[in-house]
Amino acid sequence: MRYPATPCITLNGTAAEAIAYYDRTLGLKPRRILSETNALGQQEIFHAHLANGAFELMLWDVSSALPSASHILLLLSFETTEEISAAYAALAEDGQIMEALGVPSFGGLYAQVTDPFGVTFVLEYSENGRESAG
Repeated sequence: MRYPATPCITLNGTAAEAIAYYDRTLGLKPRRILSETNALGQQEIFHAHLANGAFELMLWDVSSALPSASHILLLLSFETTEEISAAYAALAEDGQIMEALGVPSFGGLYAQVTDPFGVTFVLEYSENGRESAG
């Protein structure tokens, strides 16, 4: 593959809100946003590409809710304890804490937070970096 996999989130008319939320909480800046007016005269985002240099995310509105056959978690790995603490605090402010930020049995720092759009973020920090980096 040429590029790493990019997580994609589909939303039911709340893509614009999600873009602002991910900018505020994770520093994901819009790289490109395309929208159109749907049959009801409402603006729908059909393509949004967000990035912060270390993480990219695609999201868009769908005309109707898609059936949920599976669930995906997004893992974010941080380089410092300050970074993971700041992301955790920002996501937890409006989100639901699934697992509080703490030291797991495997070391480092770890947390899970589900945001207002139903996306669960797994946050991790390890002094040794990611397993995939080696």
